[in-house]
Amino acid sequence: MYLIYETQQEALDRSEQEGIRLKFSYHITGRGTRYVTSPIKTSEDKWALSVKGYELTEIESDATVEAYS
Repeated sequence: MYLIYETQQEALDRSEQEGIRLKFSYHITGRGTRYVTSPIKTSEDKWALSVKGYELTEIESDATVEAYS
């Protein structure tokens, strides 16, 4: 399950937001894990972020795709 973003930064921001929710060490001590998943560039020059296990909003849930190219 993926969310598709126009820019890598948008995808990283969303991944970091989830890392904050999960209280990853980077957000507590300033060191260690910061992101939950890393975005992957698609063939359409967009960025796919795997969001399996993320706490998604209703809008995000509606926007997920099962695959990307």
